[in-house]
Amino acid sequence: MAGTCLCIDVGGTFIKYAKVDSERNLSGYGKVETPYKGIEVYVETLADIYRKFEGEVEGISLSVPGMIDSKNGVCVTAGALEYAQGLALVEELGKKCPVPIAVMNDAKSAALAEATWGALADCEDSIVITLGTGVGGALIKGGEVHMGKHFAAGEFSTVALTDAVDSKDALWCGQNGVGRLLTLAARIKGKDVSEVSGEDVFRWVNEGDEMVTMALDQYTKTIARMLINLQCIFDPDRFAFGGGISRQPKLMEFIQKNLDYYYAVFPSPIPKPEITTCKYFNEANLLGAYGNFLKTFQK
Repeated sequence: MAGTCLCIDVGGTFIKYAKVDSERNLSGYGKVETPYKGIEVYVETLADIYRKFEGEVEGISLSVPGMIDSKNGVCVTAGALEYAQGLALVEELGKKCPVPIAVMNDAKSAALAEATWGALADCEDSIVITLGTGVGGALIKGGEVHMGKHFAAGEFSTVALTDAVDSKDALWCGQNGVGRLLTLAARIKGKDVSEVSGEDVFRWVNEGDEMVTMALDQYTKTIARMLINLQCIFDPDRFAFGGGISRQPKLMEFIQKNLDYYYAVFPSPIPKPEITTCKYFNEANLLGAYGNFLKTFQK
């Protein structure tokens, strides 16, 4: 099976979708608001998207939040879509859509796209880190996305950085979710955090604002330290960064600067982490969903 697939990326705000063909061309792109009215509305929303393309696609592949049992098509957890926890998504959607259906965690879908066709395609072992509301990502071992016993490998947001584990501020998501950078910049500028965007932060940095630049430096120190830790634990060929702010050259510049410093003063010899940005940004989850469809039904 190598024809056109309907790929659907379920986010916290919107559900994005597109047809993806065997040349990885996207067409029929669209989006609808993500429903929060329960399982029936959720499944029906997905089925409605399929009906737009019925007869034009050979199957459906989903990229969804949470810990996902791809083999059995079950959402063990569901991120912000709490009502979908435990949902046998493939089975329920299959009752409305009589085509092959595959499902995978969203961050792992993005990592699969990078490992198959993107910035990590030449790597044996690698790590994707996605900076967004939290810190997402995936471990890639032998060119394959590593799921873990409980489908939670690469859930970097919940890595504890201090012993105050009762607070999100002590977790990696609290330190390097984009909200922390926005909060630091907002305080410096005397603004409410709701008034500040990532574009604002990097505009101020590029304009030479010393205090906001210091905030970016502080923000990226934690990232650099975690790269050293992950290099020691997993020893990947390369790290690839995704998420909207990874498009900003200054972000990668400051991560590299702090990484160079930590590597230079590290008291024990280790391989130096190599970093890059992901090749795919907005399309990563959809292309990864297509990759998962091929892996699921072309064996």
